[in-house]
This record gives sequence, C-alpha cells and structure tokens, in this order.
Amino acid sequence: MGGSLLALLLLLLTAISLGASDNDLRRTSHLDSSFPPDSVPHRTSDDPADPCKAAAFIGDIALTDEQVEMDRLRAANSINKPTDDLKPLKKPDCDSTKLLSNCPRSAEQQFKLYRLNSRRRHRRHKKHRKKHHSHHNQRSSSSSSSSSSSRHRNRRAATARRERLWEHGVIPYEIDANFSGAHKALFKQAMRHWENYTCLSFVEKTPQDENYITFTEKPCGCCSFVGKRGNGGQAISIGKNCDKFGIVVHELGHVIGFWHEHTRPDRDAHVQIIYKNILPGQEYNFDKNSADEVNSLGESYDFYSIMHYARNTFSKSTYLDTILPRRDTSSLARPEIGQRVKLSVGDISQASKLYECPSCGHTLQESSGSFSPPPAMNENSLEPTGQHCQWRISTTHGEKIILNITMMDILQSAHCITDYIEIRDGHWLNSPLLGRYCGAGPLPSTLVSSESRMWIEYRTSGRTTQRGFAAKYEAICGGEIIKEQGHLSSPNYPDYYKPNKECVWKITVPESYSVALRFQSFEIENHDNCVYDYLEVRDGHNEDSPLIGKFCGYKVPTDIKSLSNKLYVKFVSDGSVQKGGFAASFVKEYDECASEIHGCHHTCVNTLGGFRCECNIGYELHSDGKKCEDACGGYINTSNGTLHSPSYPDLYPANKNCVWEIEAWEGYRISINFTHFDLEGNNQDCEYDSVEVSSGAGEGGSSLQHSVFCGSKLPPSITSEGNRLRITFNTDNTVQKTGFMVYFFTDKDECAVNNGGCQHACKNTVGSYLCSCHNGFTLHENKHDCKEGGCQHEITSAIGEVSSPEWPDYYPGRKDCVWHFITTPGHRIKLVFNDFELEPHQECAYDHVEVFDGHSAEGRSLGKFCGSKVPYPLLASGNRMYMSFYSDASVQRKGFHATHTTVCGGRLSATNKAKDLFSHAKYGDQNYHNKEDCSWTLWADEDGYKVRFRFQTFEVEDEMDCGYDYVEIFDGRDSSAPRFGRFCGNMIPPEFVSTGRYLTIRFKTDDTINWKGFKAAFVLASPNAMPATPPSIIATLTYENRSPKPKGRKKHNPTGLDIDYPINFA
Repeated sequence: MGGSLLALLLLLLTAISLGASDNDLRRTSHLDSSFPPDSVPHRTSDDPADPCKAAAFIGDIALTDEQVEMDRLRAANSINKPTDDLKPLKKPDCDSTKLLSNCPRSAEQQFKLYRLNSRRRHRRHKKHRKKHHSHHNQRSSSSSSSSSSSRHRNRRAATARRERLWEHGVIPYEIDANFSGAHKALFKQAMRHWENYTCLSFVEKTPQDENYITFTEKPCGCCSFVGKRGNGGQAISIGKNCDKFGIVVHELGHVIGFWHEHTRPDRDAHVQIIYKNILPGQEYNFDKNSADEVNSLGESYDFYSIMHYARNTFSKSTYLDTILPRRDTSSLARPEIGQRVKLSVGDISQASKLYECPSCGHTLQESSGSFSPPPAMNENSLEPTGQHCQWRISTTHGEKIILNITMMDILQSAHCITDYIEIRDGHWLNSPLLGRYCGAGPLPSTLVSSESRMWIEYRTSGRTTQRGFAAKYEAICGGEIIKEQGHLSSPNYPDYYKPNKECVWKITVPESYSVALRFQSFEIENHDNCVYDYLEVRDGHNEDSPLIGKFCGYKVPTDIKSLSNKLYVKFVSDGSVQKGGFAASFVKEYDECASEIHGCHHTCVNTLGGFRCECNIGYELHSDGKKCEDACGGYINTSNGTLHSPSYPDLYPANKNCVWEIEAWEGYRISINFTHFDLEGNNQDCEYDSVEVSSGAGEGGSSLQHSVFCGSKLPPSITSEGNRLRITFNTDNTVQKTGFMVYFFTDKDECAVNNGGCQHACKNTVGSYLCSCHNGFTLHENKHDCKEGGCQHEITSAIGEVSSPEWPDYYPGRKDCVWHFITTPGHRIKLVFNDFELEPHQECAYDHVEVFDGHSAEGRSLGKFCGSKVPYPLLASGNRMYMSFYSDASVQRKGFHATHTTVCGGRLSATNKAKDLFSHAKYGDQNYHNKEDCSWTLWADEDGYKVRFRFQTFEVEDEMDCGYDYVEIFDGRDSSAPRFGRFCGNMIPPEFVSTGRYLTIRFKTDDTINWKGFKAAFVLASPNAMPATPPSIIATLTYENRSPKPKGRKKHNPTGLDIDYPINFA
C-alpha cells in the first residue's frame, strides 16, 4: 500500500501498543514504549581501549583511528615532497615526559612525526590478523625466537610523537582478576626488568590515574598500542601462548613507545627481506619507513633488540627465512636476531634517551645496598659540568625502606636551592618530600618510607670539589599499617622469598570496619602442619589474638575477614627451601547489605570491599548494577508491541545474548521498524555487538537470515517470510552503547491462501497484496489473471536472464518476439549470450536475433545473429537496448539463453529537458558496489551551449581527504581536463556549469565500505550560464562536504550559499 497508509497504520499500532497489557505475553521481556525514541541520545561506555578492536594492525601493534588517519594524510600530502609536519624531532625546552623535578608539569610540546601504512591496507589486513592468529600462536610455543617473532608491528626505534610518552616515565597498571598468580608474578617480573635498566616506573593504578594499562587476555592474542593513547585506560593483551617472560617484555616495549627494528630507514644495509618466503597477506609487516617517519635517537642498528623480528617471522615454513641478517664483515657470521630473553644494550640506551633519563643513578631492587654519585669533576672540559642523578629504590609490598646518609659533602646554598640531595616517599618527583639536604653536616637522621618505594635525586649546579654523598639502605618487612586499603607480599616477590625471614604486619582500618584480605597468588613451602615456611593470620594485633588460619603449600587461601578493625599477618621462612611467596591485598570492609542504602531491587550480596546485587529467577540485572528487569528475550505472540535492548535507554550490559521469537497467526506476517539504534561496530563487520533478524520456521526448522546490523544507522523496515520472526541481540565484554528500540506488528498474508487469487505470482504488502505475471504475460484488467503478452517483454531489472520461447526446448515456429531493456539513467545495458543455436543462414534471412542500441528497432544495429556460433557480448551506449527474435514456419532449433547486466558510465547528451544520473543501477534499493570506476561524459547537444549539473542526493563514504570512495568533476571531455573538485561524505556538493561543451563525472570506490550513493540531474545551459557557486569557491570544497545532512528541503553547503533542491531546469 502507499506510504501514507503505512504511516497511518504504524501510528495506529503505536497507539495500541502504548496500552498493551503485560498479560498479552506468554513469556517475553522488554516490551515497552515509555521512552520516546527522539529523547534517547547516543552514548558509549567508558572502557579501557581494547587493542583487538583497533582501527588496524601491523603485526601485534594495535593502531588507533588517529594513527590510521594520519597515515592517510601522510600518504596524500607527502608524495615526492616534504611536508611541514615531517620535521626532525626537536628537543623541547621543557617536557612533562622528562624525569626532571624543575620541569613545569603544565608544559605541552606537540611533535608530529609519524607515518603508517595506508589505511586501506590496514582494513584489509585486520582480517588477516584473525585468520593467522592461531597459526602464529602455534609457532610461539615452539621456541623463544620464533614464539615472539610471530606477533610484531612495523617500526622500531622510538615513537617520534612526544604526546605518546608517559608523563615522567610513570606507567600505572592493573591486572585482570582472571589471571592466575603465576601470570601476575610473570607480568611483575617483566615490569621490574624494564625498571631495573631504565628510569621507568610501573605502579599500581589509583583512582587519580587517568591514563593506565590493563593486562588482559583478548581474542587477538598478544597485542598492544604503541605508547600512551592519552584518553583513559588501554589494554595490553597477553593471550594464549604469549605468557612468556620475553614476550611480555616485548609487549611492554610497545607500551613504552617502541616500534620494530627491522623497518628502520637504514635496514637494507643490515638485513635482507626475502619476500617470496612470507605468508601471503603478511608482506606489509616488512615495509620500510623513511628517515622522516622514525626517530632512532642516534642509535645504531640493533640486531639483538628484543623488538627485532626473528629470521622466520611470518614465514611460509619454519625453515624458510623471511628476514636475513647480512654477514659481519669481520667474522663473516650472521648476527642472531629475534631474541626474547632480555633487553639489549641498545634497548636500554634507546629507552633512556626516549625518556631523557638522568646520566647517573639507577633503579635499586635488592633488599639492601649502597650508592653514591660518580666524581663530579670533568677533567676533559674547561667548562663547569653540573650533575643530575636519580635513584629509585623499589622493594616489595609490605616492606619499608630505611635510608641512612653516611657521608655528605654538598655545596651549601640558601634553602639548598642549587646543589642538594632530595629524598621523596614514593616512586616519583611529586611524591611526599622526606627531606632536602646540602652542606657538610650534621648528617641527616635515618629516613623511613611509608611503603615500598623511595625516590632520590641529586643535583649540582656546576663543577665542584665537593665529594657529594654516600648512602645505604635496607628494606625491612612488617610493621604497623594504618590505611583503608593496600598490598602485602612476601619479601622479594615476585621472585623467591629470602630465607630466614620473619615479617609481622599489624593492619588497622577505621573503627566500625573490619579488615578483608584477598590473595592473588600463593606459593609457600608445603608441609601438612606448616611447620617450616608459613603465613599466619590472626583476628587482632597480638600473637595470642584468635587464629584465623595458618597457611602453606600452593592452594590460594579463601578470602579472609576479621571481626574487628585489626588484623595480624605473620610470614616465616626457614633456611632451606624457598618458593615464589604470596601477594595479597587488603581493604576496609563492612556489610553494605545490612543498611538500606545499597539500592538493590531484589537481593544484596556482601563481598570483600563492596557488594553486588542479584535478581530473582526470571529477571536480570540492569546495566546500573542495581535494578532488576525482565530477563531479555522470550516468546511473543501479540499482534503488536515494542522491544528494546536490556537497560534501554541506559547502556546495555556486556556479554548478553538475547533472543526474541515473535509468532503471528497462520497466514500472517510480521513487520518491524527500528526507532532507535546505537550499537558498537559498523555496518561492514558487526563482529562485536549486533542485532540479527531472521525469519524462522520454528524449532528444528530452517530459517532465513534477513540481515545483521550494528552501528548507529537505523536498519530498514523488515517483513518476515512466514509467520515467525526472530531477533537476536549479542554483545561482547567491552564498549556498551544505548542499544535499540523496535516496533513490531502483524499483517495478514493474503498470498498465503490460494495464492491470493493470483494466476501467477502474489506479493504481500502491508494491508494488501499485488499480483504479477511471468515473463511474456501481462496482467489482466481484473488485476489477478494473466494473459499472453504476444511475446513482448519490458525488462527493467538491473540483472537478469532472457531466453527464446520454450527454451531449453526447441522454440516454436512463426514467432516474433521483442525485449525492451531499460535500466537506471547513467548506466548502460550489457547483454551476454550463454547458449545460442538458431537455424543457420549466411545472411540470417530465416530465424535470427537482432539487437539494437536504443528503445526500438530504429536504433543502431549492434548485430544480427543466427547459426550456432555464440555472439560476442553486446553493450548499449545508453540505458536502453532493444532485441528482436524471429522464427519462420520451418526448421526450429534450441534457441538462446542470455544474461543482461548494467555497466556504469558512458556519453550522455544534455538537452533542454533535465535528465537524471544515478551512481549505480540499484540506487535506492542497495548501496553501491565495491571497486567501481565509472566515468560519465556529459555533452551539450547544441553548439556553443554548456552543461549544468547538480546533485540531488549525495552519500559517499566519508574520509578526510576523500581518498577511498569519491566523486570527481572535470571541466572537459575526460579526466585530463581541469578539475572542479573531489567530493565525499553526506553533504550535497554545489552546482556545476561547464565552461565549454563537455563535463565529466568520475565515481570511484575502493574494496570496503559502501554507502547509498548519489542522484544527480543535468540539463543544457545557455552560453552565458554561470554556476550557483563560483569556480574559485568550488575549488576549496574538495574535502569539506562532511557535515551531517540536515533535514528539510534546504541543504547547507560550505560556501554559505543556499541552494534549493530539487532543482528545476525548466
């Protein structure tokens, strides 16, 4: 039925649904119409960035949308010429990434020196990553060199973008709870490895940390972003077979800011890439970068870098080399590459340069030690040289650091402004100050940290004869802990604990709370009675307080909760066997469920440090974690209503699988219309969250999938094939949005009974039905019967098949048939014969087929055919083709079978009557196809006249520089003529008038992502005609038409001129 009737019907059904009772449902949920669709804004959850959902990949490097976009801009703007943003890396006057205490933290330096492989290639190879992931994981378990080499990125040396560095070299982290204690210990060992050799610090995330990393296990295996993303949390994925020390150190190298070594500009002097041995589709991982795109910080090529590929990375076979080091000129041996054992000397040097680590000082991780600065005098220089040193003492949780300065001889200054030693209680320069000292005495008193880290900085202003200082430290375990939450671990964790240790911690939390203790890992020498090494926990502060438990062995103890606000924890080791120890966290705890403020609708369950809400059977938890709502999915047999995603209009929950089965009466069909749609993903892949709509035949029967949807574009209206419709909603574990709302209603299928009374075909419509006839027949005046059409055929479909009467049997005699092909304006008919067998004759005087270019037999003949030779493919010059078939009374044969399609482009004449031009033949029904390259030449059919051209609709894939799908307009007969501009997006370009007789339009698409396309109109223009937008302004519009398309008849354009659509050329 008509659009107005459908709108009226929908309005009526919506009103009915507003008053529908819940009793109308047998077993359903989320039937609600209380939220007006226009009132729900699109929102997104705040999750740590998932590298598996990156815009693209290079090996194991996850690329952000910004990086991919920069790659395209780089490719577009830097071909054969340098650009302004490809500048050598400059040393900033002051930078927050430095570890300098006198550097203002507010300083911001923007450095843009970056290049990535083209985004189109990334989009293509993002799929390859999934395909080859398991293959690489199998390799990863075979050897240390090949294991890690199977997941690599595409640049080594340091990132040249200063905003990607972590402020002051401090990287906050958290570890997903699903990892085992052994995994958590491994991650900490890898982080301590980086700390031990550089000035970086990995610290547990606190609520104040805006940017941080999360160790997690994602489907993409081992992958990470390079450097700091800068917009919240970011995941570092350690997947199956990636849990090796060297691989974790490698992935942390990406977090710190490293790409790969083998893509340096000078790599060809050091290694040879053997492309024939590389797995198909993985060649891009070996691309080399230019000198403007990487910053090696003056470091020579490092074969031994932990960031270097192995020899067989991405190889077709493990024994085939893909990257081969060149022989050493002195020994003729090839250097080893791809080690995953430890940081190389080059790795350490480059990280120190990247984060501008002080020239002296280092990280101290032993339980005791001493340190002092090197001699200050520079004997090789006449100029005074100031010193700047930093030491970072890092022990294990539950330990405190005792520092004694045993000698001090530092130049005295007022308030120790110029020369000094400064000690801070924590991991960095902003930690609480314990003291700043200078002069020669008296020596400072013993300093004690509150936790397990201490930061020491030493500065001199110039050359001096003073000796500096000497200090020694010792880490002691145990002590009084008065905090609301914190961590404990055995001495030397995550390495084996020390022998003959006795540590006693007395934990106190605020009054009216209890102490909750939870273990992350546990490995203490085993004994039935725990008489050798053990952990003892008591409810109180004394040795005689009530015993909660005495633990040893390898089983992680259950959560512990005290009855008071005090807890006594004692760790003892003897002099023999040592193990990995334990790691635990404590928090103040009280029973939130005992009060009325928990907010749970159904049931409150108390947990350590918090609580959780649970729902009764048949309900599920809202995404707010408190409310309970009907469990999603179910069976629905009402005639109309609404469905919505769980928690709508709030963010839907993670990890949901909801199935709604709608059943109508026999002989009825179901139609749905989405009024709100906001899911993670895009309309190409829908690999994360999705809504699938299918027509089902019930339990055990087959079903027809209509489509799968995601993104934020409203899906089209859908009508079921039978009386059942299924809607399936799936979400993954990250990124939630506002979801969807959909109206459904049932409609009688008149075609289901007696074919609707139609003699041939019956098509159901909303509220009615339509009859149609087979090829060669026409519809009777009664709109139901079909009568023979006299072998006259009107073909309007873009693709189809035609054949001679009664094919594949012999055609009858005395037939005179015609086929009139008509397709979308701007496209040409192509006819290809698949089978051909007619009565032969030298001049085809008897039975024959003749094809004409145009709408009748008066058009130009494209050929007259008979016999058994298959004719060559035929192409019309426009959107019409005419074919005739004639047979006489004698000799019949099998006949012919042919396929007709459409081809875009061609020459079109502009006349006084406006003509239409469409981007593709199925415009309005389907999006345009991939890999199209269409060119139309419009010409004025009168000398001296011009061509006026205007878009009426325009939706082409949007990109910053229109580098993927685009429309170009040229002022001449082909693409070598002056170009008016290149356009993409969804904003309608301006009007164009040729300066001469010709105007050329080119439409090009790539191999991914397609939009609706465009509709345009063109007409003859007078010799003095001018465009609505001057050519000088048109030239500036090339990449600017990406604004959201406004509603209504007026369309905005970047020039500020109002253009009235649709155009009227009369």
